[in-house]
Amino acid sequence: MALKYLFAVRFRDGSEYHQTAEDVSLSDPSRSAFFDVASRLDQVEMFAIENVSDPPEERHHFMVDLTDGHFEVDGVPFYVQDPSAELPPETERRLIYFRRRRHTFTLGLEEIAQDCEYHLGWQATVDGKNVQFTIAAR
Repeated sequence: MALKYLFAVRFRDGSEYHQTAEDVSLSDPSRSAFFDVASRLDQVEMFAIENVSDPPEERHHFMVDLTDGHFEVDGVPFYVQDPSAELPPETERRLIYFRRRRHTFTLGLEEIAQDCEYHLGWQATVDGKNVQFTIAAR
């Protein structure tokens, strides 16, 4: 099953990384493209996904900005958390990104469908507790 959404990352130093349809790491061809991002997770500033397989007029763009914790869908910004509940200035937001695949089978164990959900967001440690905020796209 081909990937519906491809990701793009902007790092704090201004450099960018773009996943290709082949989803192959530049540093280790036996790994996925996210392997390259994982080695620089503490430097991620912005993470986005776009459904490049659809015609341009039907494409959607989802983004999380780790500098202030806001999300965007098709360029419209919003917060999942209460933006007035500010985090301490030294709080580091960490990227959350994963794909959840679902397979549907008949009683005879014949696969009849599959789909994939793409989750992105951020987490932080606040007062010793992990807080997480994510959105999902299909």
